[in-house]
Amino acid sequence: MEPAPLLPGYRLPNTFQITQNDFVRFWVIASITASIIGVTYVSMAAGYGSIVPQLFYFPILYATYFYPSRGIYVAGSCAVAYLLISVYFLTPNVFVVGGVVVQALLFIGIAVISSYVVKQRDTLKITVPEDDVVAVRMMIATGESERVEFKFKALWSTRVSKEEAEASESPEVRKYRTNASKFIIARSIAGFLNSSGGDLIIGIEEDRVNNMIRVVGIDEDYSRMLEKDRNPDGYRRMLIDSVIRRYIPEIYETASRHIHITFPVISEKTLCHVHITPAEKPVFVDTGSEEFFFIRLDASTRNISGKTLTNYILTRFKNS
Repeated sequence: MEPAPLLPGYRLPNTFQITQNDFVRFWVIASITASIIGVTYVSMAAGYGSIVPQLFYFPILYATYFYPSRGIYVAGSCAVAYLLISVYFLTPNVFVVGGVVVQALLFIGIAVISSYVVKQRDTLKITVPEDDVVAVRMMIATGESERVEFKFKALWSTRVSKEEAEASESPEVRKYRTNASKFIIARSIAGFLNSSGGDLIIGIEEDRVNNMIRVVGIDEDYSRMLEKDRNPDGYRRMLIDSVIRRYIPEIYETASRHIHITFPVISEKTLCHVHITPAEKPVFVDTGSEEFFFIRLDASTRNISGKTLTNYILTRFKNS
């Protein structure tokens, strides 16, 4: 499937990952559509074409639910297939041809309306504290917990050299090098998605030795971005495209359903507040060569696998 259109004002990295779930859904959509085309052909050949067109709604609605911006392509394919079969079998009658054309256009209309409904639902579903500044101040005062995590910067590793990466004590830096910091942010977001939700605040420096917290803001991250993107909108696009789209592509299309990004100003410093609600299904961090499943436990984000992962998914997502 083709990637969704870019958000304006941001240059997308060259990599675009397709997850295993994307492949499965693609084959589900393709197989259902092909089956319905076959049934339509047989039924029209037998003279029962008027009964079948509504079957095309299934792949259209399925595609639109998971990929709101791409369901129109499936609808268009179904409309073209239906028109071609109809032209071959039906008598050239003005009323019959008109009915076929209307039915084909209805496929497109169903996709457009469904896409609008899904996007509106995603926008309205997210819950955000009424007073963001007050809420963030309280989180900072309380400190990290199972529902709150602080990060100093999101782009601190982007200028790490090969030599620095190889000499680093951080396993993430040695493995992911310049992308280490983005992977870590994705890990935190996925941990909240797979647990009870929570809040990630970027722009907070922790001094664990002296047990102190300092508000530093995201200005240093701005310095590592294109000049035109050194603002809250550019930073939001960076998180969506370089973090969520790259490492959690499964939720990219419906990210607004669970992730809301704001930029409260505290002590004259701009912070990035990522408010995350629990996901309805398991969310994996995909690096392209590996997939990881993270959860939030106490005040840390942890990777689980094997039997522990199986038991967790069966318990956490049993009603999904």
